[in-house]
Amino acid sequence: MSNIEEKYRRGRLNKAELLQLREQVNGSSDVELGTVMEVHWQEEIDTSRVNDTTIDTIQERLDGQINGSQTLHRRLWRVLEKVAVVLLPICLLGLGYLGYERQQAVNDLLTISTRQGEQTNIIFPDSTRVQVNEYSIMTYHPKAFSHEHREIDFRGEGYFEVYHDSRHPFVIHTPDMSVKVTGTKFNLTNYPQSTTVTLCLFEGSVVLRSMKTQEQVTVNPHERCTLNKRTGRFSVTPLDQDTAYYTAWRRHELVFRSVPLQQVVQKLSAIYGVEIELKNVNTNDRFTGTLPSSDFNKCMVVISNLYHCKVSRTDKAVVLTR
Repeated sequence: MSNIEEKYRRGRLNKAELLQLREQVNGSSDVELGTVMEVHWQEEIDTSRVNDTTIDTIQERLDGQINGSQTLHRRLWRVLEKVAVVLLPICLLGLGYLGYERQQAVNDLLTISTRQGEQTNIIFPDSTRVQVNEYSIMTYHPKAFSHEHREIDFRGEGYFEVYHDSRHPFVIHTPDMSVKVTGTKFNLTNYPQSTTVTLCLFEGSVVLRSMKTQEQVTVNPHERCTLNKRTGRFSVTPLDQDTAYYTAWRRHELVFRSVPLQQVVQKLSAIYGVEIELKNVNTNDRFTGTLPSSDFNKCMVVISNLYHCKVSRTDKAVVLTR
């Protein structure tokens, strides 16, 4: 690889040649690298391009620090020349590779995000499937992700069907906890504005770890685990509804089971970004039913018909009046 090394020393390598040189260096044994360094050590050094004033200055500094004969000074200078020629390209090569690898790591990072009303489906190389809800962000390294290395960062809400591999866990990192699974189906809700993180497990098992307390908890099928972001503590309870209830968002639905009307209205306000006022309506009336998460007008029609309300609009809000 003497030709490509020479080009590197002269600063004439292109990107492809730099990668080739890195592969050659990484693939060489210590003995082979030692032989190459020995060859460079024995080469004659061309110092014609070095400024005489610079050489004299360095020589004077060496003379002032080293006691000995003039011959020893010259020999030391020759040794330093050779060491610099051998070590400088190696140091620069290492720094170049380090900077290149760091930049490549940033460039290889893939981010998938959804806005209001958007959903997307992702299939990973290991056949793991994820349906991502609105206002979510998922980040991972496509080149690093494989059957043996399965890790992602996630914020928002998603339904996960993780391909089973007991030897290579699938790990989800969030700001507040990590999720470690080998093959499961679950719904994960982790919005930044929420005070909790919730995981509803339908199949398999998962291990959760709190970033704040380092507490670990194992969740089993048909259980819901909630993390309190403030305390970093977990609570595990049985699922009290069927799977369809907890994954209604996948069908663009909002499912309510005997929920006070005031809470229903608050939920709709948060989702659609519209202020809703109730006038002369009993806010404690219970609502059971399904509303669309992508059609605000239809929601108003359903509620107004059920509670015999009139719908009107002002500059700031939608008003339901009985």
